Amino acid sequence: MRANLLLMHYARSPLDCPACEADRLTSMADARIAICVASGVAIEDIDPATGYNHSRAAYDRARASWIDVIRQHGASEFHEVRDIAWARGLWAEKRPEFVEGDDWLTEALDAHKEFIASLGHPCRRTSCLVHFPAPTL
Repeated sequence: MRANLLLMHYARSPLDCPACEADRLTSMADARIAICVASGVAIEDIDPATGYNHSRAAYDRARASWIDVIRQHGASEFHEVRDIAWARGLWAEKRPEFVEGDDWLTEALDAHKEFIASLGHPCRRTSCLVHFPAPTL
């Protein structure tokens, strides 16, 4: 955790030298790689250009996080639907074998329906596409 905080601090540090930006990005990728390796991520699951963890476990955590957000709060065409498609698209680019046939949004919307039903009161989000769908023309 401490290493992640140091990396975030480094990322926010202003640079006086615009030409140094590439070096800073490379250093940040190297730091991410070191954090991944120290965390037990297999080297073949680490993107060498960015240092990001592209393991199955990282995919499952990202997917579960998005599903949980939508489960609790519903989804709007303007925010969550667009954002979950963006996040899933990043994974499709790096690890297409993980996303093939895996519909995050459908599972999230089903989870939201079940969650709201378990609460015993209606969904309060007026932009929720499950409970307040846009009228068809």
